[in-house]
Amino acid sequence: MTKNSTTTTPKWIKIYLWITAFITAGASLTGYFQPDALLGTWEALTAAGALSLAGPLGLFLSRNVATAVVTIFALVKNSTAMIKIVLVLRIMSDGFDLINNLIAGNMPVAIMGGVMCLIAVFAFVIMSKK
Repeated sequence: MTKNSTTTTPKWIKIYLWITAFITAGASLTGYFQPDALLGTWEALTAAGALSLAGPLGLFLSRNVATAVVTIFALVKNSTAMIKIVLVLRIMSDGFDLINNLIAGNMPVAIMGGVMCLIAVFAFVIMSKK
């Protein structure tokens, strides 16, 4: 197997990924242990099973914890290839968060997902040019 490519990851991309990893992990852990604090304004909160970890909430939180762990691992390893994979993961998950929240009419979260998706696309394009 060959060594990682000699390209380096720009510092702003690493900072962005560290910030998103900690925000994602923190929000997910809050969702597990205090869902009312994270989702207090969620319209579906009163639905039966809304806070069940066996349902969509659990899948969402699991995905976010896994994304945070993979991001931190890639950053600690300082692997350009792994960081590119993390950016693709962010593009996909944030892009689908944008679409899902547009459909649900949750504009603040849709906008946040869209902005995060665009940042990840921009970062991936920058890294792919090197």
